[in-house]
Amino acid sequence: MTILMKNVAEKFKKVAEIERQVRLSHVVFGAFALLLLWASCCAIDTGPSHVPRHLHRFYRFPEGYNIPEKLLSEAERNALISRVERLNAQAEVLNWDKYRPVHAETTIIIVHVHKDVERLQYLIISLGQVRYIWRVLLIFSHSYYDDEINNLIKRIDFCRVLQIFYPYSMQMYPSQFPWIDYDDCNLTLPAGAAPGEPCLEREARRAQYKWHWWWTAHYVFNGEWRSEKRMVLFLKEDNYVLPDLLHVFQRTRRLLPYFRAEVMSFGGPQQARLGYDSITIQAWEPSYEKGLAFNLRTWWKISERSSFYCFHDDCEWSQSLMPVFRNFTGGFAKMAAVSAPRVLSTSGFASGRSGARWAWSVPRLARLFPETVRARVPPPSAMLARAHRRAPRPSRCGAMPEQVLYCLAPLVPGETTPVDPPMTATAKAPPANSLMTASNEATPDDSLKTATTEASSSTALPTKNEITNLLHVT
Repeated sequence: MTILMKNVAEKFKKVAEIERQVRLSHVVFGAFALLLLWASCCAIDTGPSHVPRHLHRFYRFPEGYNIPEKLLSEAERNALISRVERLNAQAEVLNWDKYRPVHAETTIIIVHVHKDVERLQYLIISLGQVRYIWRVLLIFSHSYYDDEINNLIKRIDFCRVLQIFYPYSMQMYPSQFPWIDYDDCNLTLPAGAAPGEPCLEREARRAQYKWHWWWTAHYVFNGEWRSEKRMVLFLKEDNYVLPDLLHVFQRTRRLLPYFRAEVMSFGGPQQARLGYDSITIQAWEPSYEKGLAFNLRTWWKISERSSFYCFHDDCEWSQSLMPVFRNFTGGFAKMAAVSAPRVLSTSGFASGRSGARWAWSVPRLARLFPETVRARVPPPSAMLARAHRRAPRPSRCGAMPEQVLYCLAPLVPGETTPVDPPMTATAKAPPANSLMTASNEATPDDSLKTATTEASSSTALPTKNEITNLLHVT
């Protein structure tokens, strides 16, 4: 009997040992399976951890991605020119039915886009996190047409979206006036210079940003979206905005009449001594180009002095605005600037992802969404001295007189017909098929008789001979 009980006990021990081995093997197998699952998830880049899950759909391009340059044939360029002309004329607003119509006070945010789609996706992600973003009209102004960029923008569903395309881009006119015209350049070859070498002095690619900014401003302020009550905010594809951008925007805007400020800036240098609820009233300068905002009345003043912008030989649009503002009443444009920037730049980082990771850390250290804002006002003499500080050495583009005329072209009906100076011109009424719901759209009053001539929708470039003849018209 004792022997039998010992045998049974040994069998139970063996069964328990086998079960323990089985359970251990299951644990090992499960851990191995989880390890494989984690490795596979890491292999599939579903987006940075700081991107909210509902915005992962905008993360489409890997770190450092560049759109390859595409050489178009003449037939493809002609087709693109026609397509751009048609799209600009249609001006189709996406998500129009989802959000309330655009009215006279709707804020417009303009994003200038070239080819840096990897940084652009992070700007869109940051815009998707801005409070009240559904209230704005978001306009993307392109100097390069690409289906990948267009498809990314068409995924936006958090606000109304409009795409417009610069009709004089180098993509459509790569080796033709007004850009790099080798026949024209070779006429001025110095002794011993290689053919086409002087063309490099014109820095056509960098100059395109200047002319593109100017054309976009004309399109918005002189076209269908013209309204005295509206503010327009300018961004670039390599910017990154903080969630309280529009929150601070509205509070700063309310202070403009008290200080008679003409522009606002939300991306200037950080002023360490002042908090996130402070603004400074001072003279505008190019270091405050990020997040520049102004209204139609300020644009009328700029249009009156358009020659200062177009004839200033600098590739940067912000540097070219400086002589314009210096010819304002008082010698500068008075600006309301946030002390802590809400518009950051990722251009100084190796990729958009690394820049966005740094920008994402800023809100965690900041006190966003202030209930009120405090204004700091220096004396007028300090503003004037700041506005007339010695400007940095200009990045000269070697612009030719013909190029300057293209800069002035949006002021000219038909683009080749001279018009009276802005002070004697009158503003056109909005088109009959305007998408705005306000019935009493703003027109210039008697105290501000300036030109707001609507830009022509035609994208056909006049010939060099036609422009040369215009330049010599007396």
